[in-house]
Amino acid sequence: MSSSQTISVKDLAELLQLSPRTIHNRISAQFKAIEAGENPESYQIQRLAPPSIKLGKSRLFIRETVEQWLARFEGVKM
Repeated sequence: MSSSQTISVKDLAELLQLSPRTIHNRISAQFKAIEAGENPESYQIQRLAPPSIKLGKSRLFIRETVEQWLARFEGVKM
């Protein structure tokens, strides 16, 4: 997977016009909700942040998945 196929937290934050800290907070909220028994497929959980992968200390997003996520939640107040 080349770097052109992935997006960093910083890149996603710029794309969404949010801070990187906000992205990390949303990912954390997703994991906490899932651990608390929420359905990971629920609209409320999925709209927090696009699916990501963690490699070491870095969290990456697959560009195509981010584009699909944006299309799905276009116009939704985040």
